Amino acid sequence: MHQSRKECTLTLATAAPLVVVALGGNAITREGQSGTYSEMLANCQEMAASVCALREAGWRVVITHGNGPQVGNLAIQQHAGSPEVPGQPLFALGAMTQGLIGHLLQMALLSTHHQQLGPVVGVVTHVIVDRQDEAFDRPSKPIGPFYSLHEAQARSDLTGHPIVEDSGRGYRITVPSPRPQAIVEGDAISRLSKDGYLVVAGGGGGIPLVERDGTLAGIEAVVDKDRSATLLATYLEADALLLVTGVECVLADFGKPTEREIHLADAAQMREYARQGQFPTGSMGPKVEAALDFIDASDGYAVITDASSMASALGKGETPGTRIVREIRGLPRQGAPA
Repeated sequence: MHQSRKECTLTLATAAPLVVVALGGNAITREGQSGTYSEMLANCQEMAASVCALREAGWRVVITHGNGPQVGNLAIQQHAGSPEVPGQPLFALGAMTQGLIGHLLQMALLSTHHQQLGPVVGVVTHVIVDRQDEAFDRPSKPIGPFYSLHEAQARSDLTGHPIVEDSGRGYRITVPSPRPQAIVEGDAISRLSKDGYLVVAGGGGGIPLVERDGTLAGIEAVVDKDRSATLLATYLEADALLLVTGVECVLADFGKPTEREIHLADAAQMREYARQGQFPTGSMGPKVEAALDFIDASDGYAVITDASSMASALGKGETPGTRIVREIRGLPRQGAPA
């Protein structure tokens, strides 16, 4: 008997495992690109094919994404347009880029893979942060384009934001990045996912809010999307957290003669690698930290890989990517020191 599309969607929703996929803002505006609409849409269309493969493999999917390059570019536009057009606060720019990137991802998903994906919906998402978070005294989140040192210093003098050297690719402006503590729309996202929707939520780490005199108000910050993805995946009781980056898997002893790929590791091994300084703050460190936080708070596992390997990295047997689990029993740790 033929199943209607709605019946298929409900079957998927009630029986399928759930994965939260965290896409980086640098994957939406890639190195060397200026961030035009057509560039970003093309990049999103490439990622949409991998998301479609996840759905075809039987996964429910919630997508979240970063916005570092985009929110920084928008801040430059805001400054250039002032005073003729008043500039908006940083948290409002986060809302704007969340809407734009959510639109791009939805367009890519709907226009390219509509029939396979079922219904797709975007949720403008807010997160609660602590106004006393030490991040407000130590801005560390890079945003916007990469500059030479001279250009970055000039930009810093203009905006008052400090700069940081970012992974050998140049210098960028930094802003506060407090830890997210709660997701305001968490229940709505959960219900939509359980009803079979592919949900795009938590973009740019979420719009940061603090409590003031019994009400909520925006605050100048950009929340790290990997931390928000961890919080969202934990809240949704996801089976897996998929952290998408620019490389297929995590490497141990990077740049040394003993360099090797890590395909399977438990939490204790990854913590030991982190203790050794294997995962720098400006590159793989935040993703490994997010993966470990998710494993500590849930019964799921985490995978770190590139966009083209997303679906296969969640498969069974030998897979690409780096899979991190709570504990490995009776199996050698791949990539572990001999």
